[in-house]
Amino acid sequence: MVGVLIAMKLRVLRHSIGGSRAAGMVMGGLAGLALAIGTIVVAGIDGDLLAAVFAVWLFGWMLGPVYTGGGDESVRPEHFSLLPIDPRKLALGLLGTAFVGVPPLVSLVAFSALAVYAGSFGLAGFTVALVAIPLMVALVVALSRLMIGVLGVAVRSRTGAILAALVNASMNVVLNQSWVLIWAAIQFDLLTSGFPPAFSTVVRWLPSGWGIAAVEAAGRGDWLVVAAALLGICALIALALLVWSQLLVRRTTTKPLHWVPQGTGGDLAARGPVGAVAAKELRTWSRDLMRTHLLWFAVFFGLLYTLVPLIIDWYGMLPWAGVLVVVMAAATSANLFGLDGTSLWLNLVNPGTERAEVRGRQLAWLLRVAPIAIVFTVAGTIVGGEGWTWPWTLSILAAVLGGGAGLIALVSVAMLVPVTEPTRRSGNPLEAGAIFGQVVLMLLLVTVTALPAGGVAYLGDALDLPVVSWLAVAVGVGTGAGLTWWFGRIAHRMLAARGPELLSLMRSGGTVSPGSGEVTAAGRARVKLPAGKQALVTFLWIFCWIPLFPQGLVPLWMIWTGGDARLWFLALHLQDPWRIPVALAFVVMGAVMIYYGTVIPNRHDRATRERQSSEERHLENVG
Repeated sequence: MVGVLIAMKLRVLRHSIGGSRAAGMVMGGLAGLALAIGTIVVAGIDGDLLAAVFAVWLFGWMLGPVYTGGGDESVRPEHFSLLPIDPRKLALGLLGTAFVGVPPLVSLVAFSALAVYAGSFGLAGFTVALVAIPLMVALVVALSRLMIGVLGVAVRSRTGAILAALVNASMNVVLNQSWVLIWAAIQFDLLTSGFPPAFSTVVRWLPSGWGIAAVEAAGRGDWLVVAAALLGICALIALALLVWSQLLVRRTTTKPLHWVPQGTGGDLAARGPVGAVAAKELRTWSRDLMRTHLLWFAVFFGLLYTLVPLIIDWYGMLPWAGVLVVVMAAATSANLFGLDGTSLWLNLVNPGTERAEVRGRQLAWLLRVAPIAIVFTVAGTIVGGEGWTWPWTLSILAAVLGGGAGLIALVSVAMLVPVTEPTRRSGNPLEAGAIFGQVVLMLLLVTVTALPAGGVAYLGDALDLPVVSWLAVAVGVGTGAGLTWWFGRIAHRMLAARGPELLSLMRSGGTVSPGSGEVTAAGRARVKLPAGKQALVTFLWIFCWIPLFPQGLVPLWMIWTGGDARLWFLALHLQDPWRIPVALAFVVMGAVMIYYGTVIPNRHDRATRERQSSEERHLENVG
């Protein structure tokens, strides 16, 4: 059974790896290998530090499926739901497929650090390490499969979708705010004084520390502890498989649970076609697990992102919690029509309803997001802001609310991403489709909509004119309202003109014949990039944010506000007059990376099509 399933996964990978997926796999493997080598280096420093790093690998495997949208399920349990296979046998076979891929190999290299650490415990310790290393890899893979099983059952309810959003947002915040944790380690002198005793005890008692305990016990000659540690790992692997097998049964035999909200929005629905669509959308936001997950992800991300700097006693980000919620909510809501699937045909058979459909969706989004954002902004500014902060936060909040409401409608029509039909989804709200590019674009565009209001607020502070600073609030409200109306107008006109093409795209699911490329929102195939160019584009989009924000915009903000902390921002470690030029250079670098990440695929697509057209004309002339 194990061999059959492994062969199935190899066949699936052979036919599916290519383009962006291959580039992402290569880059992810290189990044993981770098971390694994770092783990081996840590092994020669301190046992407590190695135990902490092993704990990070353990939690990375367990929480990774949440962060990546359910993990790699090239071979899904649903494929075997109609076959008379024992659940434990199926779980064992699926566990075997989990060892096929780059992550287990990278983890094997990382846990090889245990052999390096065992070098100081003699031959006995080294021998035990050779036994413990494959067991540790099997443990993290088994716990990862168990987490996927728990996730597959838990997220089939509204509460589970919200909890998954909390975990997903927490991991994103940790990745984005890792500089705070590094600075906290420096501030609390952890690098020289070591971890607190309680923390060291916790990381050593975690399952990820049992291999270290076995090696140290072997060095002391305490073979009872060695046997207990190794048998404990084996028992935990067996327990994870047993629980996972039961979860597989529940996953393949139960349907998702849908929460039915109280009330029907009758008051709103009675206010014309726009109100009726808004009421329908509000009910959908409450019932659709995918929308629930995306909305709460934005809420948790904005809140946690601004709370993490409190570790180093910095309250300066609290006023921006509401703005971050709006920006992230807009980025994750920019595929509204795609999430509804082929229900678009209801609009096509009722010409003239496009305006109400777009305006109603905009209104529903504002009713969902605006109250939360306003509460976060006011509370954050009261706690962490000053007098000059109010015009900034209120003006930018108004601007991004309006800009976001307009952009979600426009991008949803212009860059629709096909998603599985609501009635055919597995119940996993993390399977939101290939929306990464859409999210990245929205993050950039929504930020741009705040520039007019931010410019006026900056002018008021620069001239020391409070009246001008508060005028920024009016500018923010005006630009927000104008962008909502303008982008919405473009969106409903585009929907009326291209409705059949969008419906065709959603019905086809974006699939094309092998080798013909990807389907665009216009309904035509996009030529795939060569592997080298695809890897370059992936690299540009993944790393462009480092020079743009952490090394560019954030240092400029800290220079302007007169902050003393230098942290890991390169520009702040320089002397005037080089600080501002270096920060601006990083901003330009990030913008250039975004530019070429966008231009390279478009140029390749255009050049390929022009060459194909030229060849077709040549053949016609010859004929």
